[in-house]
Amino acid sequence: MKRYFYRGLRFRMTLLFSIVFIVINLVFSRFIFQYFKNGYVENYNKYLYTRAQTILDKTEINPDVIALPDSGESIRVFYHNNAHQPVLVFQSPGIISRLRVPGQAVLIDSLGQYGVYLKKENYDGRPVELLLTVSDYSLKHKINQFTLLMIALTGISLLASAVSAYFASGWLIRPIRSIAMQASEINTERLGQRIRITETHDELEQLAKTINEMIGRIEHEQQTRNNFFAAASHELRTPLANLRAQTELELGNRKLKTDLDLLGSQLSEISRLQSIVEQFLLISEFSQNGLLLRKSKTDISDQLFRVFARNNHQARMRNIQYDIRFSEDIKSFEISADAEKIEMVWQNLLQNALKYMSPGALLCSIAQDNQNLMVSFQNKTVQEKVNVSALGTPFTKGRTITSGSGLGLWLCKEIVEAHGGILKLESGDYIFKATVWLKLDLEV
Repeated sequence: MKRYFYRGLRFRMTLLFSIVFIVINLVFSRFIFQYFKNGYVENYNKYLYTRAQTILDKTEINPDVIALPDSGESIRVFYHNNAHQPVLVFQSPGIISRLRVPGQAVLIDSLGQYGVYLKKENYDGRPVELLLTVSDYSLKHKINQFTLLMIALTGISLLASAVSAYFASGWLIRPIRSIAMQASEINTERLGQRIRITETHDELEQLAKTINEMIGRIEHEQQTRNNFFAAASHELRTPLANLRAQTELELGNRKLKTDLDLLGSQLSEISRLQSIVEQFLLISEFSQNGLLLRKSKTDISDQLFRVFARNNHQARMRNIQYDIRFSEDIKSFEISADAEKIEMVWQNLLQNALKYMSPGALLCSIAQDNQNLMVSFQNKTVQEKVNVSALGTPFTKGRTITSGSGLGLWLCKEIVEAHGGILKLESGDYIFKATVWLKLDLEV
């Protein structure tokens, strides 16, 4: 199954945590930013008020005494006469001349200038008024710097939180991955294996226990099924053997073609049933204890002749001729193998060819390939090419060569590989070929 990182639980946990964090962080960052901005502006205003008050306290009219501003400051000193007209006493050059004087003591922010307007009563009752301004660049620059700092801190904190969430989520889902990895190693051959349970008293412990209970139920059901297959197969062997013996006896005593065809057909079906029963018994053995091999000195040529003779009647009925070829360089036909199971391989391969090939010659080649004995079955098919990748899979259905249960070729593959051999299936140009390599015991 193809995995996508962005669909994983770890990514989702990281994304969710990051979204929640950024929402909370934006709310608090805005509050903190506004708090410190207001504090800075307030302190700056207090400084301007104090500075303006200092200049105003040192300023006198009649005689005129003007406290000069510092660098970067601009002032306008004036008073109103009895006609309430402003009388300018002193004014710094620059933009301050264009600023409108407010009607009361207040802060001003206009034309790139930030300042304060104050006034005081002189001894002769005329109020001395002062407008002090400075460039607003310093104030705005400080606020912009603080804004950028808050943005940078927010970004860094978001990145740090995402990284922390990613590693934290990895730590949190590590037990889940461990459970998944252990569960992936359990198959029909390892149903006795269980997932390790850690007493954490949480949902992970409950999950592991639930999976173990499910595996236990599957193991029990498979054991019940295997026992049924084994019992049913054992019970069917005897009546099938009796039917075969009786049919063969009758086949030898009948002369009419219709009787011979009928009994021959019945014998073929009995052979097929016996093959299925043997396969079920082998599957039951394989599922319960694995494939147990009882090796002995086995002559492959004797087995092949016996299997071909056993299926000779079916071949004649389907108008199929045997073509068995032995290579002259074969040193020995003997291998160390489980004779019963190896003979089942030849039986299944031959039955497969007889069942699905078109009328004609069935070629069986036996040759020596280095230290291996190579046995191949080659036959014509009604299809130009067969999908061999689908063969050998239990209970695979199809229209032609892949029809049936699929158990025969699967068992052949398991038996051959258990003996350290190789089974190779090939198809093309209306030809199907099954080749088996088994290691020769040349010292035998």
